[in-house]
Amino acid sequence: MFKESLKLALGNIGRTKLRHLLTMCGIMIGTGAIVSMVSFTVGMRSEMSRTIESSGLLTTIYVWSSNSPLARMTEGGEDPDEVGARDSKRDPDEVEARDAARDPDEVVASDSAASDSLARGTASDLSAPATGGGTKITDELIDRIASIKGVKSAFPLVTFPTILNRSSKQAFAVVAGIPSSARDLIIKRLDKGEIFTGETDSTLLASASLARRLGINPDSIDIKSLRTGIPVTVTIVSLGGSSFSPLAVLGLGMPFERKSFHFRLKGVLKESFFGPIGRSDGYIPLDLAKGIASMTIQDPSDILRNPSLRSGGYLGAEVHVGNLNDIGSVTEKLRSMNLATFSIADQLKEMRTALVLVSAFLGAIGGVALFVGCLGIVNIMLISVLERTREIGIMKSVGARRRDILDLFVSEAALIGLAGGVLGVLLGWVVAEITNHAMFALIIKNEASFRRLYEIPFWLSAGAVGLAIAVSVLAGLYPARRAASLEPTAALRYE
Repeated sequence: MFKESLKLALGNIGRTKLRHLLTMCGIMIGTGAIVSMVSFTVGMRSEMSRTIESSGLLTTIYVWSSNSPLARMTEGGEDPDEVGARDSKRDPDEVEARDAARDPDEVVASDSAASDSLARGTASDLSAPATGGGTKITDELIDRIASIKGVKSAFPLVTFPTILNRSSKQAFAVVAGIPSSARDLIIKRLDKGEIFTGETDSTLLASASLARRLGINPDSIDIKSLRTGIPVTVTIVSLGGSSFSPLAVLGLGMPFERKSFHFRLKGVLKESFFGPIGRSDGYIPLDLAKGIASMTIQDPSDILRNPSLRSGGYLGAEVHVGNLNDIGSVTEKLRSMNLATFSIADQLKEMRTALVLVSAFLGAIGGVALFVGCLGIVNIMLISVLERTREIGIMKSVGARRRDILDLFVSEAALIGLAGGVLGVLLGWVVAEITNHAMFALIIKNEASFRRLYEIPFWLSAGAVGLAIAVSVLAGLYPARRAASLEPTAALRYE
């Protein structure tokens, strides 16, 4: 009897094609809205996971002193601005007495560190190291970290801002140092070319976006030219000499000096990489980066700071574990050493949770359109019941049961939902594809190679079609029950 119900339902849909087509369009639009919106959050989550996994960030722990500005930012410590606002409300004599009790060098160092600008990602290894009660990040401490069970490699965070020149092209970038011993990490991030072989190798590995800004197309670059290296000049601004004079800062001979270093671009990274201290557009050997960073003016406070008072510590360190399961134990060990930590693995869980909430919100918006389509099903089915009242009466008079009439109308609603759901998935794919191309054409442009930012997995397609069928059946239940409850004699007399 179920097959007969399907045949009768298809026959009724065929008799009123336009009416049912418009109803299917309502379901199609609602389903398409859900698929297109959710597909972008699914795509973002997958792209984020792929990027982090391919770059090695998933097994990376960033480490810095527990009293550094970065520790306050990432672990909810006391913000220097909040301290200043609180002190402004206190009795000046109380604040003065508190500062007088502190060591003068500690006060100057902590105030300097609080004012350092972290937004640019120019985390100097020499400009604002940890002072006071925090553990200073030194080469000896990094060696101790590297010896912890589960740690694969550890090296200091050394970055500096620079202007890169190639022929007539010029680009601002933040360059980071990375040791050649971290070969596996570099290979993960490398797209084309070769890595440097030693700590004094004047090789630059540039991100794809930096290469474009230098007039190099990463997609069509000649591999032979990468092997020999493309000449690039790295230019920094430094203080001219180790002597310090307040009169020079006031304008009587500013002690600034431009210094240039010659490198060869031999590799292109997949993209710029972001960490808790900002973006890195390129890599050079760590020892070279240390030397250049020590001479670079990275913050306005560097102008006022006596170079002879610069302390030999690093802003932080980058620690890589061999296995994702070691993240927890290594993090606990680092924190027991009075160090602050930041792990992408921990943040990834929160980001995925946030994307799930965004998916639910966007899906609810698309669900509004689907609800409107359900109202269309209720409307068309009620009209169908009125038009087929005599037909229902004849069917009951020849032996059709209440369940048979119910199956007939529910089958009709399910067919509308099935057709609308399948068409909706196709519509969602078309909308997502057009939106994806529009984003790259109008917004992203040449900043990154084209890739699909959306993803429509099987579970999303099947779920969307199943949802369309389910809500259509629910919408058709009331008209179906109404049709099944008609008395044969009253239905036969209906005009």
